Amino acid sequence: MARRYNNRRIIKSIQTIPPRRLIPGMIVTFNYAERGVMDPRPILLFLHQNKDNNNIEGLNLNYLNATKLKKLFQVIDFKKTKLDEVENLINLSEEYFRIQISNPKKRSAMSTKRFYGDVISSDKFFKEAYRAYKLSKLSSMKVTQINTQFIK
Repeated sequence: MARRYNNRRIIKSIQTIPPRRLIPGMIVTFNYAERGVMDPRPILLFLHQNKDNNNIEGLNLNYLNATKLKKLFQVIDFKKTKLDEVENLINLSEEYFRIQISNPKKRSAMSTKRFYGDVISSDKFFKEAYRAYKLSKLSSMKVTQINTQFIK
């Protein structure tokens, strides 16, 4: 079973976003009210929304210690996916941090399947931190701007 850490220090600012506007590569936080859940306020590197069972999936950064968090972003950087990209593709009031994973609004060489295969499945701790969340059980979703000093 994965151990939970408090990685809220990596968040510089937040802004509200509805789940339907999520783009792969965003780092989001929300309240999660499911019985028996270990992490009621995850910090999620969003990768996929499953329309069939109404779930969102991604890497919960709260299950990675500081060393593994830095390793994750080093691996992402090594795989030639841009890291410190700040953008505003969906016209929010402020820019947000997003790892450049391909989506309909902005294409890139790194697809979500390739990201999962190359980055997440390469480390057992990353695989243990991968989670799915029911949209019906989450509230107060916010997209984050992160402090890159904690990940480099």
